[in-house]
Amino acid sequence: MERNFQLDWTALVEEAIKRRKESRLTQQQVAVLAGVSKPTVVRFEKREQNITLSSAFAILKLFSLLSMSGH
Repeated sequence: MERNFQLDWTALVEEAIKRRKESRLTQQQVAVLAGVSKPTVVRFEKREQNITLSSAFAILKLFSLLSMSGH
């Protein structure tokens, strides 16, 4: 069975930025905690398309915006 799945990318990025600021984390700190580079965090927050899905997932997971449980 085919399932339609829509993702509001803008809302996810905005929420990640909000949570980063509420947590008083710098972009550099997010990079270290998520295991990505600071330029990757900057590109993520600018919603640039040249970011790997695994990097985006790592950032979203850091802020509990993505569950990797498979459910």
